[in-house]
Amino acid sequence: MFRKLAAASVLLALGACASPAQSADSESSSRDCFRTVDVRGYGVVDEHRIRARVSTTREYYMTIAQNTRDLDWNHAIALRSTTNFICVGNGLGVQVMGGDPAVPYQVTRIERAPDDTPAGS
Repeated sequence: MFRKLAAASVLLALGACASPAQSADSESSSRDCFRTVDVRGYGVVDEHRIRARVSTTREYYMTIAQNTRDLDWNHAIALRSTTNFICVGNGLGVQVMGGDPAVPYQVTRIERAPDDTPAGS
């Protein structure tokens, strides 16, 4: 009896672990998302926001708790994520890596940068 109960709880736990990853990938098709490999450049927006350029028309702001001046910009800046896609919203599972050795900075919010293209262009 105990083995059946233990086996059932293990299967339930494994099922719960697999579901969020699948739903995150399926949601990415309908949400505003990008892949880390698509990022073409980084920049500073203000004291707590970093800009990631994905294409000429798509940029995203990532908010970190630390000051952006604390990042070591002399070495490669990179994004690390626990999922395939990084989507607009909270930054759960996303880190900005900077320095040598790389120091992780937890992202607390991700938002799409406003489109600066003038209307009618």
